Amino acid sequence: MVELPVLEAFDGLLWLRAAVQVERCYGITEATTSRYRKRCLQLFELAMERRQGEWELIGDTSLLLRERHVHQEARWRGFRPLRLEATYWSAPLLSSPALQGWLLGESNIVGVSRTFQLLEERVIDALITGLPDLPTSRNPDLVAIPIIRMPVFFVVAPGHPLLSRDQLSLEAIAEFPSLALPEGAYPLVEQALRSLGLWSDGVRMARYRRDLWEGRAEQELVVGYGTALSLVASGDTLCRLPLQLPFGSGDGLVVRREYAHHPSLQALLVELYRRYLPIVRNHVEVDFDLGFLARIGM
Repeated sequence: MVELPVLEAFDGLLWLRAAVQVERCYGITEATTSRYRKRCLQLFELAMERRQGEWELIGDTSLLLRERHVHQEARWRGFRPLRLEATYWSAPLLSSPALQGWLLGESNIVGVSRTFQLLEERVIDALITGLPDLPTSRNPDLVAIPIIRMPVFFVVAPGHPLLSRDQLSLEAIAEFPSLALPEGAYPLVEQALRSLGLWSDGVRMARYRRDLWEGRAEQELVVGYGTALSLVASGDTLCRLPLQLPFGSGDGLVVRREYAHHPSLQALLVELYRRYLPIVRNHVEVDFDLGFLARIGM
C-alpha cells in the first residue's frame, strides 16, 4: 500500500507534467516529489520517459492500476480532493472561486487521447472536454454528459481579405490556410474540417499555447475557429466571419462509468450549471443541453 501523498505526487507528474505544478496543486515540494517518484518507480518496477512533452510509463502497470483504484475510491469518499481536468476556455469559469472538493488541473491538454487515458487509468476523476469528440455510449469505461451546446465559427485577423468579401462561402475560406492540430487530436472535428477542404496548416501543440493558436490567426492570413467561450477566454481580438461551420461544439463532462451517479458528481453538475448560467444568459447562441438540465432537475 502506497501512502496517499506519495501516489499524489507521482500521478501529479503524469497529470500536470512538472514538479513545480505538483507543488502548486498539492503543496508537495519539488524535492519531495522527486523522492516519491523514485519510490513509486522502484515499488511498481516501472520506468518513466518523456514523449512529446508528456510523461509516459514503461513496464507492467497492472499493480499500479490496482493501487490507483484504491486511492480513487478514497477520493470519492471524501478523504482527498477529487481531480478535474478541463479545456482552456472553461477553466476561467471553474477556477474562481475554486470548486469545493475538487482540484483543477492546468486545463491546457490538447486532444482527447491523453485526457481519456488519464481518466481511464484513474489519474484524474472527471474531465470537461469539447463536443463533438466525446466517448460514445459503447465505451465500456467512460460516460459523457453534455453540458452546453454552441456553434463554431471562423475567425480571422482584422484586415483579413475574407472580411471584405461580399459573398462568403466555404470554398472561399478554403483558399486560405486554416489552423490544424496534430493528427487524431480531435478525430471528429478533424474529419469534418478535412471534408470541407480545411484543417491544412498544422500546429504542433500538445499543451495549449495562445501564441500557437489564436496568435497564428492574429499575425498571418490563417483562418482559425472560435466559439463564444473560446473568444472570451483568449481575449476576443479576432474577427468573426459571418459563416458558421456545419457542426456544433460545446462542453461535456466525462467520468468513469461507476461514478456516473455518485452524489459528489451530482453536486458538481449542479455547480457547473451555476457557473455556466451567465454564459448562457449573455450569449443567445449558447444553450444548456436538455439532458443535462433533466439530470439536475431543471
